[in-house]
Amino acid sequence: DLFRAYFAHWTPTSLPDSMHGFAATLSRLLPELALLFPDLATLPTPPTMEPEEEKRRLFAAVTHFVTEQAARSPLLLEVEDLHWCDDLSLDLLLHLARRCRQVQLLLLVTYRSDELQPVLRQWLAMLDREHLAQEMVLERLSRTEVAAMLASMLKTQQGADADLLDTLYTRSEGNPFFVEELLKSLMTTGGLVRVDGTWKRTGAHAPVPRSVQEAVQQRTMYLSADAKRLVTLAAVAGRRFNITLLHEMMRCDEGQFLALLKEVMAAQLVVEEAVDQFAFRHALTQQAISAELLLLERQALHRSLTETIERLSTSSPAVRERFLEDLAYHSFEAGMWGQALTYQLEAGEKALSLYAQQAAIEHFTRAEDAARHLSQIPPLRLYLARGQALETLGDFERARSDYEQALKTARDVQDRSMEWQSMIAIGFLWTGHDYERAGTWFRQALALSEQLADPILHAHSLNRFGNWLMNTGRYQEALEVHRQALRLLEAQADKVGMADTLELIAGVSLFMGDTSGATKEFFDRAIELFRSLGDRQKLSFNLAVRARNSGSEMIDSNFSALLTQDEGTQDAEEALRLARQANSPSGQAFAEMAAAWAQSSFGAFGSALAHAREALRIATSIEHQEWATGANGGLGQLYLLMLEPDRAVTSLEIGVAGAQQLGSMIWIGYLAPYLALAYMMRREFPRAAATLETIILRDQEPKNLFERRAARVWGELALAQGEATRALAIAEQLLTSVPGDARPQPIPHLLALKGEALLALQRLEEAAEALEQAKMGAQLRQAPSLLWRIQRSLGRAYQLLQRPERAQQEFTAARHVIQELATTIDESSLREQFLHTALDLVPQEKPLPPREAARQAFGGLTPREREVAALVAQGKTSREIADLLVVSERTAEVHVSNILGKLGFTSRAQIAAWAVEKGLTKRA
Repeated sequence: DLFRAYFAHWTPTSLPDSMHGFAATLSRLLPELALLFPDLATLPTPPTMEPEEEKRRLFAAVTHFVTEQAARSPLLLEVEDLHWCDDLSLDLLLHLARRCRQVQLLLLVTYRSDELQPVLRQWLAMLDREHLAQEMVLERLSRTEVAAMLASMLKTQQGADADLLDTLYTRSEGNPFFVEELLKSLMTTGGLVRVDGTWKRTGAHAPVPRSVQEAVQQRTMYLSADAKRLVTLAAVAGRRFNITLLHEMMRCDEGQFLALLKEVMAAQLVVEEAVDQFAFRHALTQQAISAELLLLERQALHRSLTETIERLSTSSPAVRERFLEDLAYHSFEAGMWGQALTYQLEAGEKALSLYAQQAAIEHFTRAEDAARHLSQIPPLRLYLARGQALETLGDFERARSDYEQALKTARDVQDRSMEWQSMIAIGFLWTGHDYERAGTWFRQALALSEQLADPILHAHSLNRFGNWLMNTGRYQEALEVHRQALRLLEAQADKVGMADTLELIAGVSLFMGDTSGATKEFFDRAIELFRSLGDRQKLSFNLAVRARNSGSEMIDSNFSALLTQDEGTQDAEEALRLARQANSPSGQAFAEMAAAWAQSSFGAFGSALAHAREALRIATSIEHQEWATGANGGLGQLYLLMLEPDRAVTSLEIGVAGAQQLGSMIWIGYLAPYLALAYMMRREFPRAAATLETIILRDQEPKNLFERRAARVWGELALAQGEATRALAIAEQLLTSVPGDARPQPIPHLLALKGEALLALQRLEEAAEALEQAKMGAQLRQAPSLLWRIQRSLGRAYQLLQRPERAQQEFTAARHVIQELATTIDESSLREQFLHTALDLVPQEKPLPPREAARQAFGGLTPREREVAALVAQGKTSREIADLLVVSERTAEVHVSNILGKLGFTSRAQIAAWAVEKGLTKRA
């Protein structure tokens, strides 16, 4: 095929003379070449040779041809599907690999690892033995990559809906060939339809592609009758199957059974995964074999499998637990509805405990079907459990439908406890979408819990209602309600309830302004309890909150718990990992959002931007309005720090609008001050003032975290409008009213505002003192995005105080921090914009005197120390250096010690290497 394609480009007149001999040799394999090039017929017919000699002659000719092509320019020779290659081609490729090491030739071959025949296996082993090749294993496509492949094949930006994507990804197992075949099969059978620009499946089952059916039939054609029966049983048993179970059903001795198993393996149908666990090589193989059976045949085999497992599990609860999912599947497929209802419910609850939400939904749905076949009302717990799984996956409408069905059924059968649970579930579901509706449900649940006279139920109702009060801005009421709940739960020694309540009290304390106490007294305790209880989802949420609160921009007007960047990053990473393990998109969105807020405060702009965008993507995909609001806010705050006011305004306006639609005073309180700062950056002062008035009036005394932040921004606005006295008054009032019992610490945002106000009032010494404290606070909080602005202001203060060296130090430090921040931004346009804008805000550095410039260029070394470093590089001892410089040996050693200290080195060898690098040895 390769040479046919090559020679097709040539004509009899254009074929180079040097190729005639090769073409003549090749024409013995490709007779059609004589038709393309009639001149070949006039060449003398080569004498008849032995096959081995002819093979050597052909290999030599091909090798000569390939090396000649590679000598002209680098050559790629690609051979696909090597598993179908004939023996002669394999020999030729090995010959080429051996002969072409010295030329610019890349021989690229591909093969399927599950199609390895003995000849190909030997060929690969020979390559390995002679070190002729490097092997790269192609990973299966991820779900995201399959989605991209579908979008490309369907030629649409919207691509396929989630159901179609899940079907193709699951059935193809990430194999791109099967993705393509499955999609073709759906299209040719009318199984796809386009609705509003999105491709959807039209039926419940996707057919097995014809190409797969034919391949499987070829492999089963030569199996013995017993081996066919075994592989048919295995196909009905599932993608993976237990051989103990099949051995029981085959009713043959162990030796015969193992022989049959090896026969099926030799046909490339199944592989061994563990001692007693085997699997079909691909899910489609299993489905193709199962599809050959009539429905009645399949049902009978499913019934036999169910009865066999039940018989095996009667003596051992562990066996029943191990085969629970198999019992659920086979009893349902057999139409054994009573057993199916029991097993599917148990399997669903097990899946839910393992955070396998989608599997849980499928089990509960089958349990519902089984109940209907039995003409029974599905158990109440089914709807609540399935609703919980759907809510975790972000499917609001279906979760709401299940919860409301549970409520209706509970009222119909007068189950008051389940009625309360349903109300709480519906209220909690609405918190992500509409706080007013959530409050209505929580009030109803609270009233019902009082009637039930159950202290634990009542405590949980108090907590849900208290959390709603907090989210609507009624913090003091919320705190009192949560403390009442904690007392009830402590009396009952309910650790789960206590952990939940500590989390809620921590949140209220935080929003009331005691940020340090909230972290150390409540969040830390809640995290410890959730960890001991093994509650991944709640542990993830609390770790994410603690990570978010580690950032200086979140705690700008209050005492901080002073968590380090490493601690904040570890919390965020663990939160994200736990949310993924729990298969919770909502939890992932919140963890990504928390990571973005924290990383932006610590100056990791690129990482923060990636986290914020991912949070927004997930929240949007599951239509979680609250997390989408927070993610937009995180993006806006990050753009502010990156000096991108237009982008900040766009994101923050979307975030504030979302918060208003939710009716969440917390999110309005979080985001509105940042939106005001963005307006200020664009010199839109009236809009900034109007935004701040939605939180607190200009002269109003702040009472909580959000009002304190808004008050600080009022001070920034006053300063920007030339009202330095008012700005100073706001800063001092906030500094003297910090809530909480934390050890006093410098609060950099407030001290920076105070220092800049004093600077504007020409109270220079006081300004420098306040700004020095602010700088210390920014360093304590590891807040470089705030630090460079403080250093710039401090430099201006020292400039006005006629202290040029101190001023220059601060300006230089500010520029260095700016450059460090810029290196964290991955997008070149954002990086250059930030660097240009920020550096323009810092006064230009004055040229240093030549002597000082030389000191800085050489790590601060004096001319004499640089001379000593050059001599060290030449291998001189201290005694020799002393003689050359006419100083004492002790003085020479002091010079060497000073050099080590200034450069941070520990050995003379390091000094020597540095001196060579700096070119000092040339000067010497």
